[in-house]
Amino acid sequence: MTSFNWTEVQTLNFTAIALVRDAAREDLAAACCRFGLSKDLLQRISTLTHTDVLSLVARVGEEPLFVPRGDLTNLLSAHPSVLPVLAALPKCHAGNTAAAN
Repeated sequence: MTSFNWTEVQTLNFTAIALVRDAAREDLAAACCRFGLSKDLLQRISTLTHTDVLSLVARVGEEPLFVPRGDLTNLLSAHPSVLPVLAALPKCHAGNTAAAN
């Protein structure tokens, strides 16, 4: 059995890409809406094998594949009662073309 000594960033990358991949395999349209990623990108991610994901994470190293929302500071500072409204506002995600598909 192989053991991995991953950093926190690599662990986050593995968890995120595997979760997104599995969601895209189950329901592509819902995954587009849920993660704000394009249909094309999610189709590509959904084809990744477990070995592909491990290889990607190892080769990307300390670079995060998914970065926090641009308005995270505002969300952290906001009153809890307005969080659902603020969170639903349009946001910038890398590869966010889900609305166009």
